[in-house]
Amino acid sequence: MRKITLLVATLLTATLLFAGCSKSESTEKEIKVGYFPNLSHAPAMVGIEKGYYQEELKDYKIETSTFPNGSLFMDALSTGQIDIGYVGPGPVINRYLQGGDVVVIANSTIGENVLVVRNDVDFNGLKDLEGRIVATPSTGCTHDLLLRKMLKEQGLAVEENGGTIERLPQKPATMMGLFEQKQIDAALVSEPWASLMEAKGVARVVVDAYDLPWEGNVPATVLVVKKDFLEKNPEAVENFIKAHEKSIDFIQNNRQETTQLIVKQIKDITGQETELDIIESAFDRVTFISQIDEDIFQAFADLTKELGFIEGDSDIKDLIN
Repeated sequence: MRKITLLVATLLTATLLFAGCSKSESTEKEIKVGYFPNLSHAPAMVGIEKGYYQEELKDYKIETSTFPNGSLFMDALSTGQIDIGYVGPGPVINRYLQGGDVVVIANSTIGENVLVVRNDVDFNGLKDLEGRIVATPSTGCTHDLLLRKMLKEQGLAVEENGGTIERLPQKPATMMGLFEQKQIDAALVSEPWASLMEAKGVARVVVDAYDLPWEGNVPATVLVVKKDFLEKNPEAVENFIKAHEKSIDFIQNNRQETTQLIVKQIKDITGQETELDIIESAFDRVTFISQIDEDIFQAFADLTKELGFIEGDSDIKDLIN
């Protein structure tokens, strides 16, 4: 009888422990954050390193993932691999107009993107890109759309739009080697990659950030969230925005510490050592700001339709919250 009593007690204890674990696991809250190893994603890097997100989201476990381009980021957001994060406006607009479950909740940066040309290529204007190979991080990304807009204003086009300029999708981290091997002639790329290319002597900036369409005031990076995550966790999203704004405030007032932090993060993510003076140079092309210019955002959406990336209406009035 004693053995049976001990067995029952053991089973009861195990059952209670298992139930306790199940309850703990089922009530554990998590927020999954995505960003890129780019200067314009500094608010993400600062928020993580300084603990702002954990400070504002005490009841959440914060997981992070990094991405090489906006298409992969949007795929991850759509499939629930991430809940919230930083990405360029091009992929966001494309996915939203195709029925995507995404909401823009803040701006992060403007500026940042520039056109670079290989150092041995003669360049006196965009006409000199005819017959050349120009790289962008992906198809339909912010850089790609800005490139096509800029070319169109000069009566030029990439091959997909009936022109003579070959466009090659490539990760920014691989563009350096392609320039050295003379496999690409130019690229529309984000900082700090442009400053790194200049420092290494493989390419030079020929169209600066604020000489791009809309005087460079197109958002370079925005903060987005999966729509159903926002609906289920409005308070968490509000707190995330608070952390985002703390990060921007820190960046604006602590440039030296921010540049050191970014150098560390980029090395950790990409394995590439970026010199501090390169990040310093890149900072001059980026403005960190959380407010969104909705008129420019809508004009950028209209461009995606004009270039054939979407069909139907280009109205994005419900994209921005």
